[in-house]
Amino acid sequence: MAIENRTLEPATELSALYKGKRYGCTVEEVDGALAFRLEDGSTHKSLSAAGSKLMDGKAVNGWRFWSLASDVKDKPVRAPRTKPAAPPERPTTGRSTKVIKHVPNQKGVPEGSKKWWCSACMKAFIVEGTDAPTVCPEGHAAEAEDDLAPN
Repeated sequence: MAIENRTLEPATELSALYKGKRYGCTVEEVDGALAFRLEDGSTHKSLSAAGSKLMDGKAVNGWRFWSLASDVKDKPVRAPRTKPAAPPERPTTGRSTKVIKHVPNQKGVPEGSKKWWCSACMKAFIVEGTDAPTVCPEGHAAEAEDDLAPN
């Protein structure tokens, strides 16, 4: 929480959370002016300079970066992330699924032949005669056993 009352008294304890770590700063009076001492012992002329030191030289508005120590609560520690459990194995059904299917649109197919579709190789092919093929030209069987139960 940003500091709203900017009349800080010597010995006031300030605190800031940065990158998950809590930092402390004490307000002191040096030669009649306020100074800000960090936990490492370094002294700074402004809250912005003290905050900038913690942020590796990046510019910071010290009045927003620091809070009264009594106002800062440590961030709650999160539990480490875990991977979700794998879904349970589904039993096989023993059913068969058609791999080779008759194509409804027979336009452009020579008379006495039929067009078929193989869902295994994703290709259409033409067979002479009216009998259903047992394998496609790529060698896929007309029917395959289902590996998964229906949803």
